Amino acid sequence: MAYPEMSAFRPRGAERVQAVQWVTDLLRMEFLYARTTEPLPSEDALIKKFKVSRGVVREVLQVLRQQGMIERVRGAGTFVLSPGPLLHELDESRDLAQDVNSVTPRIAIHTRYAGLHSCTGVVASKLGIDVGDEIVIMESLTALDGFPISIRTAFLPADPFAVIIDNPSINLDRSPYEVISEVIKEPVGDTDLEISCSNADALCAAELRVPIGFALLDTNRVVHAVGGSRLEFSISHARADRLAFTHVMRSSAAQNRLRAETGEALTVGDPTI
Repeated sequence: MAYPEMSAFRPRGAERVQAVQWVTDLLRMEFLYARTTEPLPSEDALIKKFKVSRGVVREVLQVLRQQGMIERVRGAGTFVLSPGPLLHELDESRDLAQDVNSVTPRIAIHTRYAGLHSCTGVVASKLGIDVGDEIVIMESLTALDGFPISIRTAFLPADPFAVIIDNPSINLDRSPYEVISEVIKEPVGDTDLEISCSNADALCAAELRVPIGFALLDTNRVVHAVGGSRLEFSISHARADRLAFTHVMRSSAAQNRLRAETGEALTVGDPTI
């Protein structure tokens, strides 16, 4: 990975802390995407590359070791342990399993529970149904190359999804989008997705085989039918070191030109108005 030219930087105090931070970030990014089995460059090589002091380089390597990203092997060098994250592009209603398995079948989904329950207030508001209405709760664990990567709890209206509970012909060990499409007999519509971060509690840590407090990437989503009705509300917790979401953010001018062509309202402040 190429970096811009940097003048010699021998930071002290607050400047040193900042140098440790940005060198750590750059190395972490490089390690995540390099996918190399070669040992890390020497301290001297890193000093020359980033134009920082030996003390900064050593502190950076200590931070990365504490994070479990690298490990020093006596007589062989220091190696990257953490594999690169899976990239999931947020451009249409589909999930990570569909993305990854379309190339290589590395992701397995295991649905461990599906049963009828009464709907509570939060779920009712998300699904647009009444409190007390029957819903299906479905719990699943997703594994990557045999190791847990995420857990998901899904809430679906019993009409029409009660059929999935006792129907062995419906395979629940696959993408929820595929299950939903099979039941409604048509592709799904839009997905509302909310992404946040949290730390693993004791339950999540045990499920995902990570330490308590481990960084998690959380998603709350509502899957709609093409006609707009709500088909699923779900909550998931995934290992933050194994998954990254990507999305292209379009320019406001281009978006407003498109809205003008389609008759939609323009954004206030757009230079084309």
